[in-house]
Amino acid sequence: MWLMTRIAILFYIFIIWATGAAVILFVSHVLDLQTIQRLMLLIYFDNQSGTIAGICAGGIMLMSLILAKLIYGKRQMERTIAFENPTGGVTVSLTALEDLIKRLIVQVPEVKEIRPYMIAVRKGLEVDIKLVLRHEANIPELTGRFQELVRRKIEEAVGMEGKINIRVHVVKISLEDIKFKGKDDFQLPTQAPFHGYRS
Repeated sequence: MWLMTRIAILFYIFIIWATGAAVILFVSHVLDLQTIQRLMLLIYFDNQSGTIAGICAGGIMLMSLILAKLIYGKRQMERTIAFENPTGGVTVSLTALEDLIKRLIVQVPEVKEIRPYMIAVRKGLEVDIKLVLRHEANIPELTGRFQELVRRKIEEAVGMEGKINIRVHVVKISLEDIKFKGKDDFQLPTQAPFHGYRS
């Protein structure tokens, strides 16, 4: 599937570059209007040339549809996991697991906001989590505890046997919840203290 994705990318790059090169050659007068007209007349009046041009255009359209379907299908596969029960197969949307992870925020008071994103890979699950923390905390200890909590929740929900790779990105530490308890907690001096005149 990775090979087909790469072929699709190369195909679309080739089409875009070929179109761009033709436009550049035309506006820079390397391809003059008469040459283009002769080519169009040849394709229009010559049945063999018209057939070849039509086959090429149809092939490009068909190829683009096939590659688009492959890319979309791969994307859909990455967003679901499947397993077999004794009574039949089961597929679970990764969006449902992402919502499950979002509900974990109530168990971690230091976390203010969470944005998880998951994809299924051959060896298991790749989980990317962006966190906004409520206040300064021991980030290594907090993220380690949170990663273990997420891993345990996923394993309990779907019985995941493959590798679960959890990456955590702390994108912001919110300071709006931090309030000074008294006036003496933090106070800038209004003026320098007077120690008398020195001779």
